[in-house]
Formats: sequence, C-alpha cells, structure tokens
Amino acid sequence: MRAPGRSGEASTQMRRYEVLAPAKVNLALHVLGRRPDGFHELFMLMVPISLADRLEVEVGGAAARLRVPGHPELEGEENLCVRAARAFAARTGLPGGAAITLHKQVPFAAGLGGGSSDAAAVLRCLAAAHGLSVDDERIRAAALDVGSDVPFFLRCEPAIVRGRGEILSPAPPLPPLWLLIVKPPFGISAGEAYTALARLRAEGTLPGGYIPDLPDAFSTPQEVFGFLHNDLEAAVERGWPTRGIEERLLAAGAPAALLSGSGSCVFALLPTPEAQANCSKSIRLLPGESLFAARTLQAAPALHET
Repeated sequence: MRAPGRSGEASTQMRRYEVLAPAKVNLALHVLGRRPDGFHELFMLMVPISLADRLEVEVGGAAARLRVPGHPELEGEENLCVRAARAFAARTGLPGGAAITLHKQVPFAAGLGGGSSDAAAVLRCLAAAHGLSVDDERIRAAALDVGSDVPFFLRCEPAIVRGRGEILSPAPPLPPLWLLIVKPPFGISAGEAYTALARLRAEGTLPGGYIPDLPDAFSTPQEVFGFLHNDLEAAVERGWPTRGIEERLLAAGAPAALLSGSGSCVFALLPTPEAQANCSKSIRLLPGESLFAARTLQAAPALHET
C-alpha cells in the first residue's frame, strides 16, 4: 500500500480503493422529540452488521461519477455517494472527484442505512487519498451534511448515537449476535415513518420518547434481547404490514425481533449461528419477501488500496 500524502494535500495521482460498506441495525431507537431545526432528537444504540455493499472508488478528476450495475435508477446526482463527494469538496476545499462503482447488496428504503454507509465509504476513500483522518472535523461535518446516519458509518463500530446523529460515544460491550433480516416487497422512507409517529403521538396513543438506562456491558445475548426498542415500530405497523413479519420470525424460533430503523426490514436476533440456521430453515416467507443472514461487527472493514 502506498503511503498517503501530507495531511490535507491534494493528490495528483489516481488512487484506487475497494471497501465494504456494512449495513446497520438499531438495537434501540428512541425519538425524544422534534428539534427547532426540524430534525428529531434521538437516542439510539446502533451496531454494524456483515451484510454490506461493495464499492470500487478511483479518486481523481473534477467530479464524482457513479455506476451502479443492475440499478441504473440509483445513478443520479442525488445519490448519497455523489452528494458525499460534493460535501467533501465543499468542507475541505480539496478535489472531490472520483469514479465510483457501487455493487448493491443491502436493500434500500429498508431501515438498514445502506445509502448512508455507501456515502461514508466514499468519504473514507477521499479522506485516505488526501491524507485525512475520518475523525477530522471537516470529514465529520461533510458526513452530517449528507445525512444523519452517515457520521456513524465513518468509524462503523457499535455506538450510542444522540442528537440527530452527530453525537457518538462507544456502546457498552456487546456479545456476538447473529441476525436474520426479512425485507418485504415494499420500502418505507424515513419521512413517512416519522410522519406516522407524529400522528400517533398527536392522538395521545403513544407516549413520548425516553432515554433508557444503559448497563456497563451486555454480558449475555438475553440482556440485549431485553433492551430492544424502536419508537417507530408502532407507527409503522399501523400503516404497513410489518408486524406479521415479526410474528413469523418469533414463531420460527427467534428469541427477539424488531423493526429495523424506520423500516421496512424486520430483523431477528439469534444467540448462535446454529440458532440462526435453524430459524432460517423454519421461517415462512411470503411472495416478494427476501431473507438475509448476517452477524454483528465490532469495527469497519479495512479500506484496501489497489
């Protein structure tokens, strides 16, 4: 691997990277209220998982160019990868040009953060090419410019996430966990989910969010199962048939299941790979549903320069 240039120095040489962009699940998602800036104040326990997109990024040139094999509908200027490159240039004053090839595996409009993770992967590549750390304030600001989940994916390790997504602290130690994720044949945008939540709270049928007490460490998978919570779940279940997915996962032997983020995916947590395999064999899928197996991660996959 070639050594990076001096910090903040624009590179005149093309740099090529390959990187995996993991999805995430929210083991806890508490919506504390709406902020004056229009975003929501959140408290979340977020964990990266092994289900991941793969990106090839060639840093150089004047602008970001994106190719998404099999998904040309995702190649527009508003794709978060392209927006991340523009945000990098705006925040650092350095070139944000890159040829990006995105190989999608993470379903979109699914509550798994796939687009945000892709954007963070582009920022990691651009930062590495220009000798910057992902902890550089300009990189973190660029991440938040793109989306509320993007700062989490810069380091991509279990974290407590507060504010609108910009305040991160290490999560209590977690045991390894295995997941089964069901993607129904429909997506849900975050805006739709939060609108549904606001409607439910306005009716007085759903209490306001709260900050849970955190243990110093989760010693067993069962402790994690008991901590699971998603304030958006009840609102989403009213408008979309996600509750049935959760019930089928539990009936297949999963000890715990939850809506992922703002949906539409529902995930089951399993204590062992054997339990994951057994649940996978037993789960009854409906037409149009897809099943993904994954495990939790402790750190971001390495960035490979090629």
